[in-house]
Amino acid sequence: MSRYFVTVARGLENIAAGELSAIGSTQTQCVPGGVYFEGDQSTLYKAHLWMRTGNRIFLPLRDFPARNPDELYEGIIKFRWETFLTGKKTFAIDCTISGQHNPDLNHSQYAKLRVKDAIVDRLREKTGGRPDVDVENPDISISVYIRDGHCTLNMDATGGSLHERGYRSPDAAAPLKETLAAGLIALTEWDGKTPFIDPMCGSGTLPIEATLKAANLAPGLLRDSFSFMNWPDYFEPRWKELKEEALSKVISVSPGQIFGFDQNASALSAAKESMKLARISEGKIEFARRRFEEFVLPEGLQPGVLIVNPPYGERLGDVEELKVLYKLMGDTFKQKLKGWRAYIFTGNLELAKHVGLKASRRFELYNGAIDCRLLKYELY
Repeated sequence: MSRYFVTVARGLENIAAGELSAIGSTQTQCVPGGVYFEGDQSTLYKAHLWMRTGNRIFLPLRDFPARNPDELYEGIIKFRWETFLTGKKTFAIDCTISGQHNPDLNHSQYAKLRVKDAIVDRLREKTGGRPDVDVENPDISISVYIRDGHCTLNMDATGGSLHERGYRSPDAAAPLKETLAAGLIALTEWDGKTPFIDPMCGSGTLPIEATLKAANLAPGLLRDSFSFMNWPDYFEPRWKELKEEALSKVISVSPGQIFGFDQNASALSAAKESMKLARISEGKIEFARRRFEEFVLPEGLQPGVLIVNPPYGERLGDVEELKVLYKLMGDTFKQKLKGWRAYIFTGNLELAKHVGLKASRRFELYNGAIDCRLLKYELY
């Protein structure tokens, strides 16, 4: 059994812990911005296949004092790097420094250099060789976090963040990461069977993530590689077995239940392209060009969940114009969505006041560095 750590958007820690428990993690511990969990190799593989809300998964290696460059060097050189950096494997280092620290160790680039020197010196001594650094596409990714004179050394099991599902069109604007979108859907408690509408869907992240959930399609199936595949204990037969198991659990999604509307034609084109890359059959999501002012429910649709991620307003002039939109959202909810649960995800609480409805629940979340709220409205 090993202990791992997965980073998540602030506010989604409990959702992520629930996902980990569902795949068999024996123990989880939530901390701000992440979850520690325990499991065997299969648990690590399943986490990369099935987690919808996690960003990156790390294997903690060791903790040690790093009050100055020499202590950092000594702590790094003691680790058995020859077990990971075998043959001609390349590596890269990500270093973060925060809190109170020695003025001689106050720059991440300098700290990264000392870490690199320690790794190279260790491997020269133990193997007689020197590994190469590849910052673009390394085989082994090393994470160093220094805070208040203490260093935490981790191995990145994931590589590119788990939000990089592989379906994002290069031309698509993405104000909402796929992992955060999946977290918002989880917070709505949508069951994957009732209707789901995003009336300002942009490039389609929310409807696509909703469809992946409804189809029980493991998002890790959309990616070809992860960093743990370069680890010395990687067992490809087990990974293939778990992928086959995940594929066997995919279910069919009924058409006419998941909708994405937007007024921007190019955004909708990107959404349709992303839908194809996500292996979602045409017609499973109904995308249509429509201004929010023209919103009407598709005929005969039973009550379900509507979620919208409207503009937050970055300039004062934008905010004044958006007050009208937020009021229109409230009016639309009252007049056209009786029996539905509606949600607004916004980073502007002042604008949210103009909705004119009382939220039955507020979830505190972060979209990057933006303090946001997911507001729930139950429309009786």
